[in-house]
Amino acid sequence: MAPLVGDADARRVAVNRPAGESVLLGAHPDAEMCEALEQVGLIVAEARADEDPLTELAARAKARTDLALVVCAADLRVTPVALLDLVDTPADRTAALTIERAGLGSDASAMPPVRVASHSRQILSAGSAVHAVTRPTAYSAGVLRIRAADRPRVAEIWRVAGQTTVPAVRSIEPFDLALLALVRAGLPVQAVPIGPYTISRGSDHAPGAPGSPWQQRLRGASRGNDGAFSMAVVRPVSRRLTAVGLRAGWAPNIVTVVSLVLGLLACGLAATDTRGGWVAAAVLLQASLVVDCVDGEIARFTRTYSALGGWLDAVGDRVKEFAMVGVVAGVAAQRGTGLWTLAVVLLALLAIRHVEDYCYTRRARSAAADESPDVLPLTTLGDLGPADAPTTVPAPPRGRAVAVRKIKQVLHLPIAERYLIMSIGLLAYSPAFFLWALTVAVVLAFLWTGLGRTASALLRRDRLRTGGSDPHLAELLDLGPLAAPLGPVTLRLTGLRLGWQLPWLVLAAEAAVLLAALGHLRAGGQWAAYLWLAAICWHRYDLVYRLRETGRTPARWVGVLTLGAIGRIVLLLLAVAADWPLAAILAWGGVALFVLYAAEAAHDWTLAARSYRRGATEAPS
Repeated sequence: MAPLVGDADARRVAVNRPAGESVLLGAHPDAEMCEALEQVGLIVAEARADEDPLTELAARAKARTDLALVVCAADLRVTPVALLDLVDTPADRTAALTIERAGLGSDASAMPPVRVASHSRQILSAGSAVHAVTRPTAYSAGVLRIRAADRPRVAEIWRVAGQTTVPAVRSIEPFDLALLALVRAGLPVQAVPIGPYTISRGSDHAPGAPGSPWQQRLRGASRGNDGAFSMAVVRPVSRRLTAVGLRAGWAPNIVTVVSLVLGLLACGLAATDTRGGWVAAAVLLQASLVVDCVDGEIARFTRTYSALGGWLDAVGDRVKEFAMVGVVAGVAAQRGTGLWTLAVVLLALLAIRHVEDYCYTRRARSAAADESPDVLPLTTLGDLGPADAPTTVPAPPRGRAVAVRKIKQVLHLPIAERYLIMSIGLLAYSPAFFLWALTVAVVLAFLWTGLGRTASALLRRDRLRTGGSDPHLAELLDLGPLAAPLGPVTLRLTGLRLGWQLPWLVLAAEAAVLLAALGHLRAGGQWAAYLWLAAICWHRYDLVYRLRETGRTPARWVGVLTLGAIGRIVLLLLAVAADWPLAAILAWGGVALFVLYAAEAAHDWTLAARSYRRGATEAPS
């Protein structure tokens, strides 16, 4: 297992719940594999050779309902570190380890293919030596975890499956048959990618990332779907810092706060309006980004991630981004250049793009939720896919396809690319370059993603559901009490083919009214409009992450006191028409919005965190 990474606390097992008991399924189980299972806290039981595999599994699953049951293929060779993300995570789920073809390098011969839903990550079809899978996406690695609550149902599925003629087919590995029976019975089985670990099963072998199992775990703690700049520059640096943090016992949420402080210090240096200050701000902004990656890597390495931690991380990023844009616009005003209008446009575009992205993903996940496993008898050798569909896992992209994918990642403009543009703008010591470069990049990214999605929807090339409604999208409209009588109508509109675009259109309308009101402000008071919109956009981000992570909605009084989008639009129009003190309304109103939104969000996230901890620790002992 050496060289090790982190201290003993970082490498401990049973972080979230007792692991459970396990069964090695197949002939001649390996002693090293038994030891690996014991090292992650699993009680290893020997399978009896004189019993039918499914019948024996059914009896074992029925015997206890207080612990998870882990079933492994007897010919599997994997380190205990690679099992932690399946047997010791906050999510108590029935799941199976899968491996991508890129990890193996070629088609598998011992690992059967599986088809996994792209959004829900549920296994929709599983194969065996005689059962084919259409449009497969990965391979079954040979480890299956049954959560305690599912054991009675699983026992019945295996009992019934054991009475069919299929178990007598000797070419089918017992483990593959066990997984196949569950998937074809319609039991939700999540796919858990194994990550960059060394693993072998039969003649199939994946070398994994270089180094020891713990070094492989550190490599796997980095998200693999980041942008090109993050993967090439930021993540290699952050992993080195993460290794230090794991040895020192850093807590992820404390690291998040440090990242926020570094970002705010960068904003303070930019506010000095000196070339040296801006250069230092550019460096600190990139340091803040590196540290921002460390909190997630520590959380994934130690399996201590939570919804609250994800929210703190995301909201902290927005605070840094919004503050830096505001500071640069303020510096431009001090230099006699009015760029507050551009800053308001940029802020609105950042929030609009994020809301649109979440809403589209939400609709795509809803469509994926309609996908269900191919429920079929075990005696049917095919699945429900088209007869002419491919039955081999596609090869990973190479050459030109990899380059195109990286270009698309850059065009999507993830956070690392945005921070890179901001740092370049700071090094240029030009507020106009900073704001215009970032605005143009965000516009191009929005056109790339938004127009492509809209065209796909209009041409019916997507798989989005139509009809019905989505309360999450209705909540993101934030229309407020004045629009309450129209609630059923707006809820219905969210189910239209382009319904996912309604939330960002409402936000765009509110920003447009604010821009119109901006012309009635004196040059010295335009910052108040930015403050007003920043509070509104921050609330949208909070809504997005709260709905995504917890499904919880804000208290009703928040919408009443903050007026909602319709109420705020009416207020601005009245203020302009009646010549009210618009700067004071926007300044004090922005502060009030921030206080109300932040107070309610902190209270609700505290309640959500307590509920999460109770759910994560109430595993049977």
